Amino acid sequence: MSSGPDRVSKDKNEGLHAPTPPQTMQDRKEDWIGRQLRRVFNDALSEPLPDDIMSLLENIDSKPKAKPVADGDPK
Repeated sequence: MSSGPDRVSKDKNEGLHAPTPPQTMQDRKEDWIGRQLRRVFNDALSEPLPDDIMSLLENIDSKPKAKPVADGDPK
């Protein structure tokens, strides 16, 4: 049985965990940007859609889907 940092833990209290790679500077920047965007837009996500937008979406959903036209088929 091997031991060391590359060994996968099989302790029933820990579950199975592979070693996590260190975060790069790019990963930290993307995480920070994601947190800031969620903070700014979180309130907007919880607001209801305006009635005119809802009616447009309902119209789109109720229209029958057009069959795709293959090359060579008459249009």
